[in-house]
Amino acid sequence: MQSRLKIAALACAALFAAGAQASTKIDKITVTPATGAKAGEKVKIAVELANVEGVCGLYVKTGDERKEVITVQPDTPNPIVIEHTYKAGGSYKIRAVGDRVGTTLGCIGRADLSGYKVEAGKPVDKAAAAAAGPCPEDWTLKGKVAKDGGFSCVPKKGVKSARKPEKGLECPAGTAYFTKGKTLGCEKE
Repeated sequence: MQSRLKIAALACAALFAAGAQASTKIDKITVTPATGAKAGEKVKIAVELANVEGVCGLYVKTGDERKEVITVQPDTPNPIVIEHTYKAGGSYKIRAVGDRVGTTLGCIGRADLSGYKVEAGKPVDKAAAAAAGPCPEDWTLKGKVAKDGGFSCVPKKGVKSARKPEKGLECPAGTAYFTKGKTLGCEKE
Protein backbone atom coordinates (compact mmCIF):
# COMPACT_ATOMS: atom_id res chain seq x y z
CA MET A 1 0.00 0.00 0.00
CA GLN A 2 2.80 2.37 0.91
CA SER A 3 4.54 1.74 -2.42
CA ARG A 4 1.34 2.73 -4.26
CA LEU A 5 1.20 5.96 -2.26
CA LYS A 6 4.83 6.68 -3.08
CA ILE A 7 4.21 6.10 -6.81
CA ALA A 8 1.10 8.31 -6.73
CA ALA A 9 3.02 11.04 -4.90
CA LEU A 10 5.87 10.87 -7.42
CA ALA A 11 3.41 11.01 -10.34
CA CYS A 12 1.71 14.09 -8.86
CA ALA A 13 5.09 15.75 -8.28
CA ALA A 14 6.11 15.03 -11.88
CA LEU A 15 2.87 16.50 -13.23
CA PHE A 16 3.27 19.58 -11.03
CA ALA A 17 6.89 20.05 -12.14
CA ALA A 18 5.95 19.68 -15.81
CA GLY A 19 3.19 22.28 -15.41
CA ALA A 20 5.45 24.67 -13.54
CA GLN A 21 8.13 24.52 -16.21
CA ALA A 22 8.41 27.74 -18.24
CA SER A 23 7.25 27.41 -21.86
CA THR A 24 7.79 29.58 -24.91
CA LYS A 25 5.23 32.39 -24.91
CA ILE A 26 4.31 34.86 -27.65
CA ASP A 27 4.97 38.25 -26.06
CA LYS A 28 4.30 41.02 -28.61
CA ILE A 29 4.44 42.16 -32.24
CA THR A 30 6.21 45.25 -33.55
CA VAL A 31 6.39 46.50 -37.13
CA THR A 32 9.09 48.63 -38.76
CA PRO A 33 8.37 51.25 -39.89
CA ALA A 34 5.85 51.84 -37.09
CA THR A 35 4.11 54.49 -39.22
CA GLY A 36 4.37 55.74 -42.78
CA ALA A 37 4.55 52.37 -44.53
CA LYS A 38 3.71 52.50 -48.23
CA ALA A 39 2.24 49.81 -50.44
CA GLY A 40 4.97 48.16 -52.51
CA GLU A 41 7.66 48.73 -49.86
CA LYS A 42 8.97 46.09 -47.44
CA VAL A 43 8.06 46.18 -43.78
CA LYS A 44 9.58 44.06 -41.01
CA ILE A 45 7.24 42.26 -38.64
CA ALA A 46 8.98 41.21 -35.41
CA VAL A 47 7.41 38.62 -33.09
CA GLU A 48 8.99 38.74 -29.64
CA LEU A 49 8.97 35.62 -27.49
CA ALA A 50 9.36 35.10 -23.75
CA ASN A 51 10.78 32.05 -21.94
CA VAL A 52 12.11 30.44 -25.14
CA GLU A 53 12.40 26.80 -24.20
CA GLY A 54 11.81 23.62 -26.14
CA VAL A 55 10.04 23.44 -29.49
CA CYS A 56 6.65 24.94 -30.35
CA GLY A 57 4.68 26.19 -33.34
CA LEU A 58 3.11 29.50 -34.27
CA TYR A 59 1.78 31.33 -37.27
CA VAL A 60 1.83 34.98 -38.24
CA LYS A 61 -1.03 36.45 -40.28
CA THR A 62 -0.20 39.74 -42.01
CA GLY A 63 -3.81 40.79 -42.51
CA ASP A 64 -3.76 40.43 -46.29
CA GLU A 65 -4.20 36.67 -46.55
CA ARG A 66 -0.53 35.76 -46.05
CA LYS A 67 0.11 33.22 -43.30
CA GLU A 68 3.67 32.43 -42.22
CA VAL A 69 4.03 29.12 -40.30
CA ILE A 70 7.01 28.91 -37.94
CA THR A 71 8.48 26.17 -35.76
CA VAL A 72 10.30 27.77 -32.82
CA GLN A 73 13.36 25.96 -31.48
CA PRO A 74 15.78 26.94 -28.71
CA ASP A 75 18.19 28.44 -31.29
CA THR A 76 15.51 30.40 -33.19
CA PRO A 77 16.41 34.12 -33.26
CA ASN A 78 14.33 36.23 -30.87
CA PRO A 79 12.56 38.29 -32.08
CA ILE A 80 11.50 36.36 -35.17
CA VAL A 81 11.56 38.84 -38.07
CA ILE A 82 9.45 38.43 -41.20
CA GLU A 83 9.76 40.75 -44.20
CA HIS A 84 6.51 41.49 -46.01
CA THR A 85 5.33 43.79 -48.79
CA TYR A 86 1.74 44.99 -48.76
CA LYS A 87 0.36 45.35 -52.28
CA ALA A 88 -2.35 47.85 -51.38
CA GLY A 89 -2.94 50.64 -48.90
CA GLY A 90 -5.28 50.05 -46.00
CA SER A 91 -5.56 49.19 -42.32
CA TYR A 92 -4.31 45.71 -41.42
CA LYS A 93 -4.57 43.46 -38.36
CA ILE A 94 -1.33 41.54 -37.80
CA ARG A 95 -1.58 38.51 -35.54
CA ALA A 96 0.79 35.89 -34.09
CA VAL A 97 -0.90 32.82 -32.63
CA GLY A 98 0.50 29.67 -31.02
CA ASP A 99 -0.65 26.67 -33.05
CA ARG A 100 0.30 23.09 -33.79
CA VAL A 101 2.84 22.74 -36.63
CA GLY A 102 2.92 19.13 -37.78
CA THR A 103 3.47 17.12 -34.60
CA THR A 104 4.79 20.12 -32.65
CA LEU A 105 2.45 21.67 -30.09
CA GLY A 106 1.68 25.39 -30.28
CA CYS A 107 3.54 28.11 -28.40
CA ILE A 108 1.56 29.72 -25.57
CA GLY A 109 -0.56 32.77 -26.25
CA ARG A 110 -1.13 35.24 -29.04
CA ALA A 111 -0.35 38.84 -29.91
CA ASP A 112 -2.37 41.20 -32.09
CA LEU A 113 -1.54 44.53 -33.68
CA SER A 114 -4.73 46.12 -35.00
CA GLY A 115 -5.00 49.06 -37.34
CA TYR A 116 -1.52 48.99 -38.92
CA LYS A 117 -1.82 51.66 -41.61
CA VAL A 118 -0.27 51.27 -45.05
CA GLU A 119 -0.48 54.18 -47.46
CA ALA A 120 -1.43 53.50 -51.06
CA GLY A 121 1.61 53.48 -53.33
CA LYS A 122 2.05 55.91 -56.17
CA PRO A 123 0.53 54.65 -59.40
CA VAL A 124 3.21 53.20 -61.66
CA ASP A 125 3.48 54.64 -65.14
CA LYS A 126 3.95 51.31 -66.95
CA ALA A 127 5.05 52.97 -70.20
CA ALA A 128 7.78 54.94 -68.39
CA ALA A 129 8.91 51.86 -66.47
CA ALA A 130 9.10 49.82 -69.68
CA ALA A 131 11.04 52.58 -71.43
CA ALA A 132 13.54 52.79 -68.55
CA GLY A 133 14.00 49.01 -68.55
CA PRO A 134 16.42 47.18 -66.30
CA CYS A 135 19.47 49.10 -67.56
CA PRO A 136 21.42 51.71 -65.58
CA GLU A 137 21.47 55.42 -66.44
CA ASP A 138 23.13 56.19 -69.82
CA TRP A 139 22.49 52.59 -70.96
CA THR A 140 19.68 51.17 -73.06
CA LEU A 141 18.18 47.71 -73.46
CA LYS A 142 19.53 45.75 -76.43
CA GLY A 143 16.67 43.62 -77.74
CA LYS A 144 14.12 42.30 -75.25
CA VAL A 145 14.23 40.76 -71.81
CA ALA A 146 14.41 36.96 -72.19
CA LYS A 147 11.87 34.59 -70.62
CA ASP A 148 14.51 33.55 -68.07
CA GLY A 149 14.95 37.23 -67.05
CA GLY A 150 18.27 37.71 -68.86
CA PHE A 151 18.98 40.94 -70.76
CA SER A 152 21.80 42.99 -72.29
CA CYS A 153 22.43 46.75 -72.15
CA VAL A 154 24.56 48.94 -74.42
CA PRO A 155 25.46 52.64 -74.11
CA LYS A 156 22.69 55.02 -75.28
CA LYS A 157 23.26 56.74 -78.62
CA GLY A 158 25.20 59.96 -78.20
CA VAL A 159 26.69 58.92 -74.85
CA LYS A 160 30.45 58.65 -75.33
CA SER A 161 31.51 57.54 -71.88
CA ALA A 162 28.75 55.45 -70.33
CA ARG A 163 30.14 54.21 -67.03
CA LYS A 164 29.57 50.69 -65.86
CA PRO A 165 27.94 50.65 -62.41
CA GLU A 166 30.29 50.31 -59.44
CA LYS A 167 28.17 47.46 -58.09
CA GLY A 168 26.76 44.84 -60.41
CA LEU A 169 23.11 44.98 -61.40
CA GLU A 170 20.51 43.19 -59.31
CA CYS A 171 19.69 40.24 -61.52
CA PRO A 172 16.58 38.02 -61.47
CA ALA A 173 16.86 34.57 -59.88
CA GLY A 174 18.69 32.12 -62.12
CA THR A 175 20.74 34.85 -63.83
CA ALA A 176 24.06 36.51 -63.02
CA TYR A 177 25.60 39.92 -63.79
CA PHE A 178 28.06 40.05 -66.70
CA THR A 179 30.14 42.58 -68.65
CA LYS A 180 31.67 42.03 -72.10
CA GLY A 181 33.33 44.99 -73.81
CA LYS A 182 30.66 47.70 -74.12
CA THR A 183 27.83 45.37 -73.08
CA LEU A 184 26.54 44.53 -69.63
CA GLY A 185 23.49 42.81 -68.19
CA CYS A 186 22.23 39.60 -66.65
CA GLU A 187 22.57 36.20 -68.29
CA LYS A 188 21.43 32.69 -67.45
CA GLU A 189 23.76 31.01 -64.95
